[in-house]
Amino acid sequence: MFFSGFSYQHQQQPGSSPGHAAAPYGGDDHNLTVLLTFGIFFSFILLYLVAGVIWASVATACAVALAFCYLKARRRAALRRGAALRAAATQSRGDVAAVVAVSAIPAFAYKREGAAGGGDATGWAQCVICLGLVQVGEVVRRLPACKHLFHVECIDMWLRSHSTCPICRAAVVPTDGQPEPEPEPPV
Repeated sequence: MFFSGFSYQHQQQPGSSPGHAAAPYGGDDHNLTVLLTFGIFFSFILLYLVAGVIWASVATACAVALAFCYLKARRRAALRRGAALRAAATQSRGDVAAVVAVSAIPAFAYKREGAAGGGDATGWAQCVICLGLVQVGEVVRRLPACKHLFHVECIDMWLRSHSTCPICRAAVVPTDGQPEPEPEPPV
């Protein structure tokens, strides 16, 4: 054994001669050394086993937590993809409706409206989409529900992605499915 070369020094008991040391446990030093060696050895083994069980428990808990986070993120991504696909499908159906709605709105050349009661044309209009003034002779569309006026290119682009007026958010197409009577273009 490892400790077999070491001797265990016992304290002398009072009244005993210096040459004769009293040995506990019947005077067998070798058995005591072996017992202490195995005790220390098994204590370390037990310590490593307990530490290993604790480490394995912590590692398992971390792995389970990471798996739940990964699966949750994956589920969210799948839900987002599904929502995007549903929105794209709805939008593609809406694109057809938007094209029909845009084509139903008449386009005409803009003329300035006269002042109240007078023949002098002093009125002006502004397209709120491009923020440009509408010039006389430019082709424009007037939305039937709210009577707002826009450049044809601007409102057509807007209505490809929206179904409402950019100013007042009124529905361009009436909800009952029947288009409103077309307004008379200004003279």
